[in-house]
Amino acid sequence: METIFATLTILTFVTVGFLLYRRTSWFAIRKRIEQVATPETGPTDEELHRPFVERVILPFGEYVSKLLRRSGPGERAERVTRKLIMAGLHPPVTSIQLEGLCWITGIAGLVAMVTLIFTLSSAPIGRINLGDSYNLFYLIVAAAGGYIIPQFVLAKRVAARQEQILVALPYAIDLLTISVEAGMGFDAAVGYTMRKIKGPLAEEFSKTLNEIRLGKPRLEALEDLGNRTGVEDLKVFVTAVVHVSRLGGNITNTLRVQSDGIRVRRRQRAQEAAMKAPVKLVFPLVLCIFPALFVVILGPPLFNISQAFLPMGK
Repeated sequence: METIFATLTILTFVTVGFLLYRRTSWFAIRKRIEQVATPETGPTDEELHRPFVERVILPFGEYVSKLLRRSGPGERAERVTRKLIMAGLHPPVTSIQLEGLCWITGIAGLVAMVTLIFTLSSAPIGRINLGDSYNLFYLIVAAAGGYIIPQFVLAKRVAARQEQILVALPYAIDLLTISVEAGMGFDAAVGYTMRKIKGPLAEEFSKTLNEIRLGKPRLEALEDLGNRTGVEDLKVFVTAVVHVSRLGGNITNTLRVQSDGIRVRRRQRAQEAAMKAPVKLVFPLVLCIFPALFVVILGPPLFNISQAFLPMGK
């Protein structure tokens, strides 16, 4: 009985001491250090809310790219990275991940073509010979087409994003000019313009302002803005602003001149597109509209002629 009482007393003191220790700051500090030092093995809520492509496809593509090619040319990686930056996909998507995605789609196209060939070869109608030399050509075309698909999508995304920047640029420059003429500083005017517009141009302005806040020189941040987007009009505008800032000129007059120049170049591009339209319409006219017109116009006379000469043939 005395042994049981002593054991219960010791357990009570240990439990009370442990509870009091958990309420101290030492225990909280130790717990925090363990959380920081121990990496999390399971996925976090932020990772689970990311798209499936970023969580699964791109990491798997990176693994495939490293597995198939240990080292690649630096110029090609830099070129792909530049395209990813222009498309607004970097840094979430790297050049290695894109290359791995190209390999995945190329292998998928090859597997799909092999499946199609075997399916058609076993079909009762339209049988294909497995020993035909054209099958190798089909496999090469399918693999090359699958490999090019991600690059084609990336190029389309770059072109679409640059077009959006070109459309929003005149309005943004006008708003920037008005803000500077009203007495705002250039950085404050860029921030105000960023809040008033939407799209890729607002994102690029936001990146530039963040770089300036983090300590990057303003002129270098502006030059990176022009080089990052790849839009020629924005490059010209940024170059003019940088030169005026370095020479100490009047930035208001420069903004007004650049705004007028951007609108003139936009009008010239519209006129150029209008002049190209008749040439582009030739192929649809020849291939689609003219055959239908010939059928409608010449169809009834040819039918009547055939009916008139049919009895004589008999």
